[in-house]
Amino acid sequence: MSTHSRLYAVHINGARMIFSMNPASPGAPIVLYLHGGPGDACIPLTMRYNAALERDFRFINLDQRGSGLSYHPFAPGEVVTIDSMVEDVHQFVLKLLRAYGQDSLILIGHSWGSVLGLEMVKRYPSLVRCYIGLGQVVSMRAALQLRRHWAQKNLGPRLASIVSRESGTADMVLLINELLSRGGVAMLFRSWKRIMTYLRSPYYNWSRLLNHAKGVAQSRARLNAELEQVDFSGQTSFGAPVYFISGRYDRHLPGILVERFADRLKSPHRFIRFDCSGHCPQWDEPERFAATVKSLCL
Repeated sequence: MSTHSRLYAVHINGARMIFSMNPASPGAPIVLYLHGGPGDACIPLTMRYNAALERDFRFINLDQRGSGLSYHPFAPGEVVTIDSMVEDVHQFVLKLLRAYGQDSLILIGHSWGSVLGLEMVKRYPSLVRCYIGLGQVVSMRAALQLRRHWAQKNLGPRLASIVSRESGTADMVLLINELLSRGGVAMLFRSWKRIMTYLRSPYYNWSRLLNHAKGVAQSRARLNAELEQVDFSGQTSFGAPVYFISGRYDRHLPGILVERFADRLKSPHRFIRFDCSGHCPQWDEPERFAATVKSLCL
């Protein structure tokens, strides 16, 4: 595991949030990574699998409001919507750019984080040097329909009805199928290493692991219904270059939707398929991922 990144705290829109960051020269390009979920904070994973990016970038992973090491129980009146989460990211980006005297940064969004990332590009393109979407959400409704159709053919009606909605159970069914498709039972054992990464992390003890689970539960409860309505498919251009990396075996957000979306874009874009990856190309093929980010962004 990388010993380079350290944890830092920041206050954004009334919430205390934790982020990881490596030491870097003041002029190093900033990469801000937005985790999936909602609520699935992953600092131990980026520290382990994505440390190669620390050589060329100031690599930052923010545990979003109420998630992971930023966990606090959401107050009944606390506003937690896609808009408010995008605004958290916006304020954090402004703080980073001020702190390091830069005018834009590189955004990487994974899965749920790809909703926040692409919204940032839509709303604040001048702050984004380029954007990389991993397991990109294009039209959640279309993705859920494809999932249902695929599962009816391959898994049967009961599992099809589970995967046609956003839930932790749906994620687990899809993940297991991805792993089996990519390499059978051996892949299931390899995925166990990701769970162990949390258990071995100096930043997680049992109470923080419990908080992580609570963070996922409360984030999903507040955000899943809105997530299911997300649709970028009408967008035909962005004010910054957008790149999409899709795993060939991604059952959560099928690459075909992302590829079609990219093909229609009139602004600078690229679609890249990782043939040995599922929904998490950044951890399934970390060396290729690091090389790809470097070639796209430097």
